[in-house]
Amino acid sequence: MLAYMDTNMFLMLLLIVGVAGFFGGLAMDGVLEEDGFGVIGNMLILIAGAVIGIQFGGAIRLPFESTIADAVRAISGAFICLMLLALTKNVLRRFGL
Repeated sequence: MLAYMDTNMFLMLLLIVGVAGFFGGLAMDGVLEEDGFGVIGNMLILIAGAVIGIQFGGAIRLPFESTIADAVRAISGAFICLMLLALTKNVLRRFGL
């Protein structure tokens, strides 16, 4: 997907992902409260999870190849990554670590 983009399209994608990540991180900061990682931390986790979701979907060769499928993989990867890290933080905090 990224190999076929020109520079302007890639920069626009980075801008959109950054803004969406910020607002997603802001929303998750309100939802998770002390289990979260702050606005910027949540944003970085969501962006990294989106990249991991897209790469994982390409690595296992899912039969769906479209922009909508890539968006679903990115959103799923982002929220799964945030969920796992917040769950880990909560478990560690309960054990006093």
